[in-house]
Amino acid sequence: MRNGVVLYGSVCIALVLALMVPHNAEAQVLYGSIVGDVKDASGAAVPGATVTVTNKGTNLTRQAITDETGGYRFTDLPTGTYNLNVGQPGFKTFDQTNVPVSLNNVTRVDVALQVGAADETVTVTAKPPALQTDTSEVHVAVAANELENLPVPLGRNYQQIFRLLPGIAPPANSHSIPTNPARSLEFTVNGTSDDQNNTRIDGVSSTHVQLPHVVSYIPTLESIQEVNVVTNSFDAEQGLAGGAAVNVQTKSGTNEMHGSAFEYHADQHLKAWPMMFDDAALNTGNKPKLIYNQYGGTVGGPIKKDKVFYFASYEGTGDHRTVQRTVTVPTPAMKKGDFSESTTPIYDYTTGNPQNGTGRTQFSVSPGDPNYALCNTAANPTCLNILPASRMDAIAGKITALIPDPNLQRLRNNYFVSGPFAFDRHQ
Repeated sequence: MRNGVVLYGSVCIALVLALMVPHNAEAQVLYGSIVGDVKDASGAAVPGATVTVTNKGTNLTRQAITDETGGYRFTDLPTGTYNLNVGQPGFKTFDQTNVPVSLNNVTRVDVALQVGAADETVTVTAKPPALQTDTSEVHVAVAANELENLPVPLGRNYQQIFRLLPGIAPPANSHSIPTNPARSLEFTVNGTSDDQNNTRIDGVSSTHVQLPHVVSYIPTLESIQEVNVVTNSFDAEQGLAGGAAVNVQTKSGTNEMHGSAFEYHADQHLKAWPMMFDDAALNTGNKPKLIYNQYGGTVGGPIKKDKVFYFASYEGTGDHRTVQRTVTVPTPAMKKGDFSESTTPIYDYTTGNPQNGTGRTQFSVSPGDPNYALCNTAANPTCLNILPASRMDAIAGKITALIPDPNLQRLRNNYFVSGPFAFDRHQ
């Protein structure tokens, strides 16, 4: 028994260690990179120079040595703003501040060292050029400040921003709330099917197993650091995507405490009359009820400075409204088989040519039929569009009897119904 316990514990430890090992195959969809060449004033390569990058938010430090061509590369860098330092005996120290590292992006910083003492420093504060020349990917990066400042409709779903991106058709609502509780939107990219997109959140695929065009989880808008949308020339790590590879990165804690709070409110008094709202049946003279609140906040900071950090977010949604529908229902006469109110001829499918439908005759009743009493009126003297009683099914009649009668005076869209709707979510 003791051996079994030891074996079980060893397996658990092995699994934990395996999960802690970074997987480089998909590293770029979660991180960014800094690359560049170090040269002297004449343009000759400077091998053996020490290049150090430091994250300004967490003080994370990485170091590399330039190769024989003067090149250096930092991969798998957490997103953020970095300072870059280059040192080499016989040259002035080079400092580049505010180097941005974004999700699934390669930032190039080329360095020209000047001859001088190592205790002399050349500091560059200008940001590196935004043009990306180290990858052929076609992508758009949407930063946190853009997500927070661009207008987003009720629901505050980051996918609404895709309306502004080239090649993407306007996203639309998909499925019912029980089927799609995250209220994910479906969209097509460059003419491909909507199930050809793959969304990763912090490097993990979030595609719905049964509905591949639906994302299983939508992070709160305030918790997102960046959204990177690749639409062409995918790298190998952008798997399972024929339309778009969407990479979402959530925020993390830093050495400084930071947080936010928000509240978004809408109600019927702040909105115009709904275009399709038909108040004729209710005759209340009031707008339909709408009370929508979305509220929450974020907080992040250090657990142990320069080592461990935390970040948490909360969002509550309350959507309470009156919903309305206008549908077409059969009139009391139609339930009895009398369709003479309709100007559309109703043909007997048992007559005429069954292959092409030619020669079919219009339904009518003859004397002696129980439904003959429905015709020979001023409205329908020919008895057309009236079903013979023998052609009406008793079971179907019991079903149609359950359908409510029209409450609007017209043949089409003649039944108006409204009722309360409530949706509450906490995440």
